Amino acid sequence: MSVTWHLDDDALDSYVAGSAPPALAASVEAHVLACAGCRERLVPAVALPRLDRIWDDVVERIDAPVPRPVERLLLRLGVRDDTARLLAATPSLRAAWFLSMLAVLGLALLSAHATDRGVVVFLALAPLLPVAGVAMSYSPLTDPVHELATAAPYSSLRLLVVRSAAVLTATVLLAGAAAMLLPGASWLAVAWLLPALALTAGTLALSTWFEPLHSALGLATLWLAVTAPAFAPNSDPLLVVRSGAQLACLAVLVVALGTVAVRRDAFSLSMGRSV
Repeated sequence: MSVTWHLDDDALDSYVAGSAPPALAASVEAHVLACAGCRERLVPAVALPRLDRIWDDVVERIDAPVPRPVERLLLRLGVRDDTARLLAATPSLRAAWFLSMLAVLGLALLSAHATDRGVVVFLALAPLLPVAGVAMSYSPLTDPVHELATAAPYSSLRLLVVRSAAVLTATVLLAGAAAMLLPGASWLAVAWLLPALALTAGTLALSTWFEPLHSALGLATLWLAVTAPAFAPNSDPLLVVRSGAQLACLAVLVVALGTVAVRRDAFSLSMGRSV
């Protein structure tokens, strides 16, 4: 279909300036699609830097990765973009990890309600969940963005605190909700918390010398050995959460945090970063 009319200068100028009424703007846009002559008149009227900015914005929006649900939640909570992206890539904050935790906690709760000594299963396993989560956050074997995290413009101590706090918070909230369903005394719902903090801090402290997964595995083995006597028929099923055990866990927590603070440069080297 041939074009029998062309844009006048006033219509063209108002469209370029952005002051054209909606009806006129729509008419201009429909016309230039079919009229090569008016398109040629329109091109020099639009500043090239503006076109470049528009094109760059289009490319940026197309190429930008789609934020994951965890990242969107963190952004809504006011977390900075770069920090939110780094946390969203943490293996222990992904759906698969949460599903695994739910399965473990569900089995532990079933055991707690099924037998008199079933609560020992929960008290033995719940403190190990944040240990595993934190260890996975720093191991190159399990962290898909380990190289990016290593190159992130943060001090090693800040990276350590940010990721560990996020993993620990998510894990403790989930395990804490499950602990509310335990049978028996109400204090059992928080009795596992201090051992969990001590084991997590201990894993981080040992990671200044050893690979995080190896550190977590060693402490998990030690913890299971400590809790093993509670499974015996004539022993106290709450042995690992009595006052003596809680004080021991508190001492381990203090020593471990002190070690992390003193040896933070060694932790930096274990992540492959320069001091």
